[in-house]
Amino acid sequence: MSAIAADGSVKKVWENNERLYVPSLVIRDGYLYGVLDAGIAMCWKADSGKEMWKARLGGTFTSSPVLVGDKIFISNEAGEFFVYQATPEKFVQFAKNRLGDLAMATPAICGGQIFHRVTHVGDDGTQREVLYCIGENRK
Repeated sequence: MSAIAADGSVKKVWENNERLYVPSLVIRDGYLYGVLDAGIAMCWKADSGKEMWKARLGGTFTSSPVLVGDKIFISNEAGEFFVYQATPEKFVQFAKNRLGDLAMATPAICGGQIFHRVTHVGDDGTQREVLYCIGENRK
């Protein structure tokens, strides 16, 4: 992974050996957060690329993380949904839940709620897509 100066000079600011092929990164308070395709969550200092921590979530990842406040939400391809804290000090996981059998889509955020599309696979192999809405109950 490389960071290039945003001034049009194409100057490389920093580089490391990590490879994020599919998932995108999120940034909060000067720190980058991402999950490698192979299921490793990581945090880097944005201005230097210094690794702050890494933690194995498990599974293979295609979706990108989303940031809500100080929490990061992401799912692996096996339908496991992870919630962890966006803090450079250490990895803190709040939750891990199975929402489906297959998840490739990145969650969407709207109106203080998270929408996430997953697939359930029946015993006969039929697939049914489901859209979950996660958030506080609205009356």
